[in-house]
Amino acid sequence: MRAFTVLLALVATPFLAGVSQQVKTNNGVGHDAAHCEKRATQHPGKDINKCDPAPTPPPPVVNPPPVVNPPPVEPPAGDPPPVVDPPPTSGGACVNSGSAGGTASIDGQVYVDASPSYPGLAGWCVQVTGPVTATAVTDTYGNYWFPGLPAGTYTVCETVQAGWHETFPTSGPTCPSGAGWTISVKDGDGVGFVWFGNLTP
Repeated sequence: MRAFTVLLALVATPFLAGVSQQVKTNNGVGHDAAHCEKRATQHPGKDINKCDPAPTPPPPVVNPPPVVNPPPVEPPAGDPPPVVDPPPTSGGACVNSGSAGGTASIDGQVYVDASPSYPGLAGWCVQVTGPVTATAVTDTYGNYWFPGLPAGTYTVCETVQAGWHETFPTSGPTCPSGAGWTISVKDGDGVGFVWFGNLTP
């Protein structure tokens, strides 16, 4: 019996020593993620901090949506401003001269310089002088248009009507009743937004 106990001791000692060494050496540290997951499932609420944490995957990269610029809006093609019968002005009768044989144009507006609507002034006379001289009468919306101008540099003036004074432009070439504009055009070009603001005293 003693011999059997000694034999059993000799066989069991290396096995127990290995287990003891495993427990002593690892002390629960260095276990793989599967072991830690199993341990957490079997022992909920227990401290398993000795397990190496499973690596956390980085958050997915979300690219921002592409910036889409709206397509450019083409201005509607339209006819030139309607021609209005010339009314009398402070400078006498004014007429729409029409084309002067060129391919350039100048247009703009005569308006009441008061917000919020800045309404146009109908029946006002505007003149251009340069390679040719021409006149135009503003329509119902205060718009005027000089079509068919030869290329060159022009002075654009308005005739300020009685009871009004010019407020815009505030500087420029001297015109008979206020300041004007110096506008250069090339063949085929159109220059717009040549405006005149006015107020009653």
